[in-house]
Parts: sequence; C-alpha cells; structure tokens
Amino acid sequence: MKDYVQTILVLDNSNPLAADDLPLFTNGVPALLYTSQNDHHRLSLFGKAVDAESWAVNDDAALIAVLFKPFAIGPAFKLSARELKNEPIELNCWNPQKAMALNLQLIHAPSTAEKMEVLHHFVLTQVTSNRRECEIVRYATDKMLEDPKTDVLAQILQELRLTERTFQRIFKKYVGIAANEYRRICQFQMAFYQLKAGQFDKLTDVAYANGYFDQSHYIRSFKEFTDTTPNDYLQFGLKKK
Repeated sequence: MKDYVQTILVLDNSNPLAADDLPLFTNGVPALLYTSQNDHHRLSLFGKAVDAESWAVNDDAALIAVLFKPFAIGPAFKLSARELKNEPIELNCWNPQKAMALNLQLIHAPSTAEKMEVLHHFVLTQVTSNRRECEIVRYATDKMLEDPKTDVLAQILQELRLTERTFQRIFKKYVGIAANEYRRICQFQMAFYQLKAGQFDKLTDVAYANGYFDQSHYIRSFKEFTDTTPNDYLQFGLKKK
C-alpha cells in the first residue's frame, strides 16, 4: 500500500479543521473520501484535489480521506486521467455493487478505527486486482523522475517487458499525457533546479548533465516551458535579489 497511498486523514467533530488549516500535502492530492453524517454516508473519488467544501465537518459528521500518491488512483480504480480530470466521481456511479458492499461494511463498523480498516482493505483489494497496470504507472513515473534522459523510455520498455504501443496506451490513459512529454517535463525540472541552485560553471554543464544534446537544445526546451531563456531568467533573478 505504501507505494500507492500517502496517508489516511481522519477528521471528526472532536477535532474539526477549517479548509485553510489542512496539511499542505492535501492540496492537489487525489483521494478516496468517505463522509458520514446523520446516517448519510458518501464515498467519492477525487482525481486532483478534494474541494474545500468537502472538508467541512459539522455536528456528528466524520470524514476519512485515503490520500493517494500521484497517478495511483487511476490504475487502482481503472479510471482514465480524463475521467478524473473535472468533477469527483461518486463510488456508486463507478461501481454500484462494490459501492453498496463497501457502504454496508462502513455502516456496520462501529468505530473510526474499524472504518479505516474497511477502507484500507478495500483500497488494497483494488490495487491487488489491478496490480500490473498500477506497477507500470508507478515504476515508469518514478523512473522518469529519477532519470529523465532520452534513453530512459527504452530502458522502461525493456525492464517492464512491454511493447511500446502497450506502454504508451497505458501511460497516456492514466497519466493524461504521452510518456515522452512527461519525461521532457521531468528533464526540464531537473535542469531548472540545477540552474536555480547555481550548480554549474556554464550552461553547457546544465545541458549535458541533464541529457540535452547541446546548449541550444537546452535553451529551446527552457524557452518552450518558460517563454524566456536561461540567461534572461538568471538576470531577472539577480535583479529581484
């Protein structure tokens, strides 16, 4: 579970929090949200972030949020990035039979700890049932974050023993963008952090350290993502200081 779930957050009327008081790690984090109030129970899947209103806890209400790691919720529930993009998905719309069974278990679990155990088992079952696609997305995104150079995609295909077509289909479905586009974003981020930290003598050092063909290639990429050049960015930063 630790490869897919960041943490489980519990709120109730004994320890209510305003939306502004919530931990920063809840911002933009996909979640399975369970709320219980006045015998009304609701289960929702949030693809990007739980909206502020959903965090409200009043009277005898209780809330349990299973906070997922990025991209884990899609393959675990067989939902594409497009499906998770906008509005939350009610669990009874996703799978009425599973939602009904889960709701019954939660209703008959007398304590918060037991409800957490029910949700933990449910999520574990989903991950186990869809382990292959969960592992593909987890491994590929982690690998590209660690080493986003151009040959990393070939390494991923070899290590996962997948055809390029199958891998690209799975990756784009659950991440929402093509694998090479994701790799390029990771590559730019690593180069940007190096540039910002001043860990270089000249721009070619940044380019070669991060897998760009040459300085010109790096400058084009930087301008594509920021609409400015590395030198202009550095000059602007120095003026701001």
